[in-house]
Amino acid sequence: MNKKIAFITEAFLGSILPLVRQLCDRGHNVDIYYYKREIHDPEACEMDYVSPHYGINTVPEEAYKGISEYIGNDRLKIYTFSQMKPFASVPVLRNIVNYILKYQARKAAKHINNQVYDAINLVCNYDMVHMTDMLHFLKGNIVVSMHEVWNHAAPLPIPSPLLKEAIDKKCKISVFSENSLDDISRIHGVDMNLVAMNPFGLFESFTTLTEVDLPEELPDKYILFFGYIRPYKGLKVLHDAIDILGESLEDYKIVIAGKGDDPTIGEIKNDDRYLLIHKFINSRELVTLIKRAYVVVCPYLTMSQSGIPQTVFPFGTPIIASDLDGFREIITNSVGMLFPTGNAESLAKCLSQMIHHPEKQKQMSQNILSFSRHNPKYDWEKICDKFLRIL
Repeated sequence: MNKKIAFITEAFLGSILPLVRQLCDRGHNVDIYYYKREIHDPEACEMDYVSPHYGINTVPEEAYKGISEYIGNDRLKIYTFSQMKPFASVPVLRNIVNYILKYQARKAAKHINNQVYDAINLVCNYDMVHMTDMLHFLKGNIVVSMHEVWNHAAPLPIPSPLLKEAIDKKCKISVFSENSLDDISRIHGVDMNLVAMNPFGLFESFTTLTEVDLPEELPDKYILFFGYIRPYKGLKVLHDAIDILGESLEDYKIVIAGKGDDPTIGEIKNDDRYLLIHKFINSRELVTLIKRAYVVVCPYLTMSQSGIPQTVFPFGTPIIASDLDGFREIITNSVGMLFPTGNAESLAKCLSQMIHHPEKQKQMSQNILSFSRHNPKYDWEKICDKFLRIL
């Protein structure tokens, strides 16, 4: 029986679109509600649209033509849901704005409820508090999919407001890794009978994007570190490893691409071994960086799960990463290398092996091209099967 399914999200299109493609191929109808007023360069696709007013707006298909071509049929529709921005500084104004936000969420939820969906999938992070009112007013068969269930840098067993709302409504909850499944089992009040783990596969819609010329001239040979830069992502570990490598780095450069803060940034700004692209990286720029990189490095100090492998592997690029649970689930020695978390010397050895044994890098790249076949849990057909069972 064909279903009518809604996805509500503020991001995460990389992990949503391949699933939507599977659903539409099977005859289901899908609506995506994007939780922003202005959409420019969303993850893993191209879309450029500004909502004319607050509330629910229909995005014209010409604004997401590439997505329609990727999905391959007319079973997908995209909407925006936009609200006023929260006001935090003056208590009286804050209370008024919060009342308006709640009204807007209730009105939007009523619109969505009136569509009579067979299932509504809210895709979020634990900290997207602004989605709490929307979830509160939604009715029907609701699944809450959480990319992160708590702050993995400082985990607390108390549920966030958004997760608490999901718990109170007795929503089904889906997470994307075994590590996240373990995390959520530690949070007070969660009924694990309502929780399922369903991983995401490779973010294949990235491959529909063309490369672009970056303002910065990329090195001929480079190792790539990318993403929103935070101290827990281990940039200092990478910096120390490069110091250990010394001349063994040969003519490779290290490209650091992303917005954010880390004290190590100050140390690499004037170091000619590095190219620092310290800004938000849009999807097409990211595709360019990954496709031309020799290897991607993820020296994270903590995590619950990461979309980095799913973003990188569609381009056949190997990864060197910390041996954290979230990476161990997907990175094997056939497609990358793992090193003890926080150990710069071990990271330096991995980099040296990759640099001085190009045949190793080449073989990994070949293995990645058949990744889903050899790792069926990350095959989108099987992920779609399980998604439908969760519903």
